Amino acid sequence: MAGIDYRGLTKRFADGTVAVNEVDLEIADGEFVVLVGPSGSGKTTVLRMTAGLEDPTSGEILIGGARVNDVPPMDRNIAMVFQNYALYPHMSVYDNMAFGLKLHKVKKPEIRERVESASKMLAIDDLLKRKPSQLSGGQRQRVAMGRAIVREPHAFLMDEPLSNLDAKLRVEMRAYVAMLHQELATTTVYVTHDQTEAMTMGDRVAVMRGGVLEQCDTPRRLYEHPVNAFVGSFIGSPAMNLLRSRLVAENGHVQVAIGDAVLRLPQNVLDQRRGLQDRVGYDVIVGIRPEDIEDAALVGSPNGHATMDVKIALAESTGAEVIAYFPVHADTVGDVNVERRELISRQVAPGETTFTARLNPRTHAETGGPLRVAIDPSRLHFFDVKSERSIW
Repeated sequence: MAGIDYRGLTKRFADGTVAVNEVDLEIADGEFVVLVGPSGSGKTTVLRMTAGLEDPTSGEILIGGARVNDVPPMDRNIAMVFQNYALYPHMSVYDNMAFGLKLHKVKKPEIRERVESASKMLAIDDLLKRKPSQLSGGQRQRVAMGRAIVREPHAFLMDEPLSNLDAKLRVEMRAYVAMLHQELATTTVYVTHDQTEAMTMGDRVAVMRGGVLEQCDTPRRLYEHPVNAFVGSFIGSPAMNLLRSRLVAENGHVQVAIGDAVLRLPQNVLDQRRGLQDRVGYDVIVGIRPEDIEDAALVGSPNGHATMDVKIALAESTGAEVIAYFPVHADTVGDVNVERRELISRQVAPGETTFTARLNPRTHAETGGPLRVAIDPSRLHFFDVKSERSIW
């Protein structure tokens, strides 16, 4: 096993497109790091350069402290798990798992020992004689992982390995991969566009946009302390609500308006985010997560909360929760608000943006009906209007 270190890693294609731009990231030995971001963010290109399938334009890749920029893929001692499994259809499960070992001239007794050991670990030891066409999607994925495991590599590189599975199986395999990593403790770089997958699996999550590494941190830190509005809106499902509002001082208190509600910021927020004092009288971007908007009738202790009467444009019950959408008088910020506006465009007037709330299933929120919502000002996020950086 070995750590992976990216130093100023850059990839510029022949047409001038910069897919990865000056990425610096250290991945510790045995760490599980997830690269996440929208399509075209550069995460797969980073993985392909690590594997040796793409050459960096500049910068360095170190595996186990050794520079591997010029090392052929076969000699990097890493194993990839692909989105499409990449199994040989004419080979049995056993031969698929053993194929890489045969290429590396491993002796037959050792090949058998490794394949049998990995197949038992993955609960596919009764499938070794079958062909890929005789397997389910989940079984094929485990075979692909088994083929990587038997290599006993320095690191695993996984490129959206669960995206072809149905929702239920994807959740099961997510847990399986996480438990497998705990058992093997092999350095893993995992690429996905699914931020829920990233948050539930990674020791750390690296958020990319336009080839730039925006933030890399633990899932909790990303959720609670995003460095900018993009990370704040990308991490979390449904996405963070963003709007533009002005900080004002009133009777010695700092306040901010969210729609028709005026929220007085508690002292602990001002103490934690001392930069807010410098922006009194100026606009800021305010972020509020859907799960921090509550049905006021169900808030046990509403002291300090601001309430707002809204009309629900759409309420979707999943059984465990209700996702409610409603218009708010505010200037929209970011693509995520635009997408929600398009979802219920007939309900949104000029000068309004659409908010999403993740409500308790006991709420009485109904499509077309009124609702009084409560917002806790201590749960707000604040970003600079120009840089979109978090204000602290």
